[in-house]
Amino acid sequence: MTTAERWWLWSQPLVAAIALLAGIAAWILQAIDQYALLPSVQSVVTGTFVLPGLGVSLALNHVIVLRRAVPVLTSGEKLLLVAQYALAIIVVATSLDPAALLLGYLLWPLLIVAAVSACVVMARTTRADRRGEPWRSPLSTSTDEVPLVDSSAH
Repeated sequence: MTTAERWWLWSQPLVAAIALLAGIAAWILQAIDQYALLPSVQSVVTGTFVLPGLGVSLALNHVIVLRRAVPVLTSGEKLLLVAQYALAIIVVATSLDPAALLLGYLLWPLLIVAAVSACVVMARTTRADRRGEPWRSPLSTSTDEVPLVDSSAH
């Protein structure tokens, strides 16, 4: 496993920990009635529900991937993670603006769909791996590729 693959693999629990800590901080601020430190309705909803949900989802994905013979993410899984990370950053950034609530309403479902999709894709890939179906990284070279042009036809 390359260093880059390790970074991809361990990015999930790292981002999960950050999201869960932010969610716990939002819960504590609400419990001690410090809503002034949560600048908008979107920040309350994001901190209370969205970030903890993202954290749990990423932690679950990490556990699923660790059950593979070789715990490496596929290209599609990496794209789904990038989408989740980008959406989470945008949601958190717009949570600071009270006027951006509509954007939160639009982005929360997209983040949820990306998280659920990533979990399903990772679970299916892991299931195929555990059943012994052949698996290789989409970026690796293979010796059994079929040529695009049949050179024996000439």
